[in-house]
Amino acid sequence: MSAVDPTFGAVSVGARRSALRKYAAVAEIALRQSLGERSALFGRMAFYALILFIFSRLWLVVGERAPIPGATTSDLLWYLALTEWVVLSFPLIHLHIETDVRRGDIAYRLPRPISYLGARFAEEAGYFAVRFVTLGAAGFVLAFVLAGRLPSDPRGLLLAVPLALLAGWVGLCFHAAIGLTAMWLQDSSPVYWIWQKAAFILGGLLLPLEIYPAWLREIAAWTPFSALMHGPGRMAFGWQPEFAALVALKLVFWGVVASLLVTWIYRRGLRALDVNGG
Repeated sequence: MSAVDPTFGAVSVGARRSALRKYAAVAEIALRQSLGERSALFGRMAFYALILFIFSRLWLVVGERAPIPGATTSDLLWYLALTEWVVLSFPLIHLHIETDVRRGDIAYRLPRPISYLGARFAEEAGYFAVRFVTLGAAGFVLAFVLAGRLPSDPRGLLLAVPLALLAGWVGLCFHAAIGLTAMWLQDSSPVYWIWQKAAFILGGLLLPLEIYPAWLREIAAWTPFSALMHGPGRMAFGWQPEFAALVALKLVFWGVVASLLVTWIYRRGLRALDVNGG
């Protein structure tokens, strides 16, 4: 948490452990609350099922016209199931931070014994855990039913799980940075829309990057999006431990970048709040 919580640097080990216990309690409360919101979970699962059904029909055409060597139409559906799993598991931390800023709640939460940003991360981690597990189970069943089979080499799914977890951490940090822009903009939606559209295209959300022209693949490789979505999704095409290790390294790199970015924006935002009178 030290990467996203600037208050940790000046506290003792005992105080840090106490804070970590408090963050764990916040995450547990959020997890229990998310489990109680069954209508929201079922709604997200229904949306997930709709997307997979629609694009399973599309892949019957695209898979034949633009095939990927060694990948079947069923593998393409499993790819989509993995990328959508990652995206739908992201909690809406940017909206929650924006709401806190616009309502002025952030000023009341800052004096609390634990960091506002640390508490937000802990809370959203609880939400993410529930979505990650429930949507993962639902996605596995849906993909199996719609594809009629497992991927050609199902061992790749084992590699997709840790990569999706890493992607969740990276996405959480970047989304938090987007939400914190509300300290200046009041509305972070335009920033999020740009991020979202770039992620869908450069991350290969619906179409694997192998189908893209070479120049667009090169651009995508220099962004975090290819590792966030295409990385876990590519595991649907088989057992690729070397590629998975490369994706993991990229995700760790972008996770560090995102953590530093969100910390920098948060500190700048706190100074802005002080200048404007809280």
